[in-house]
Amino acid sequence: MSSRPTFSDEFKADAVDLVITSGRPIATVASELGVSVTALRRWVRYHREGHPDTAMKTDEPIDPAKFWAMEARMRELERENDFLKKVSAFFAKEQR
Repeated sequence: MSSRPTFSDEFKADAVDLVITSGRPIATVASELGVSVTALRRWVRYHREGHPDTAMKTDEPIDPAKFWAMEARMRELERENDFLKKVSAFFAKEQR
């Protein structure tokens, strides 16, 4: 029987607030607080489901140029990923 640590509601709320206000990745905050990434991700998801107004809240507006640059980079990475999948399938087939 494994014993999972239990955390108070106040601790969970503070952890969620830290993720939301700092903008840091959940994994980083989880590591700093000594909780599992899965648990902290779940706490954040539950919070956002209960508070939809804070789910997409940001302190600064989105820069359109940065947005389009990120979109272009994402498309480029998707193409590279597709290519790598095809190459790995080819080599896997060749090794049979």
